[in-house]
Amino acid sequence: MATKYTKKHTGKVLDRYKRVLAEEIKRQLNKPSSSLSKSIEGKRLRGKDGFGIYMNDYGLNVNQGRTAGKFPPVDKIKDWIVRNNIQPRTIDSAKPSALSQLAYLIGRSISRKGIRPVRFIDIAIDRVEPKMTIDLANAYMRDLSETLDKATPTAKKS
Repeated sequence: MATKYTKKHTGKVLDRYKRVLAEEIKRQLNKPSSSLSKSIEGKRLRGKDGFGIYMNDYGLNVNQGRTAGKFPPVDKIKDWIVRNNIQPRTIDSAKPSALSQLAYLIGRSISRKGIRPVRFIDIAIDRVEPKMTIDLANAYMRDLSETLDKATPTAKKS
């Protein structure tokens, strides 16, 4: 059973924007069939009025990129090569060491050049946040107004 937000109108706006922001992040990523895109989802925070956007761990690395200098983990590069079915062009793939060689070469390139950031999360937030802020403020004002009207039923309304 899903728990309700403590504020009616604010909760509706938060529900709408958790979907809107997750969809905008997917749109900015522009890889609809990727496992990263499929993993992006908005979830309500437990015990709080708010939401979070969740995705595979490497999503932040794709967004922020990686600076040159440190050698990346070769095992993760091997997993990426296998997962994406990358075929080496110059290394004889019949050899069992071909995967290790390819992973090493990719890692060396990353350590020398880094990885350019995509900034798909930042762009999505920049596009959604201004309207979301206004809508949340208006919804919170409506919730507050209703609460005050219930607390003071005999007060004059102007």
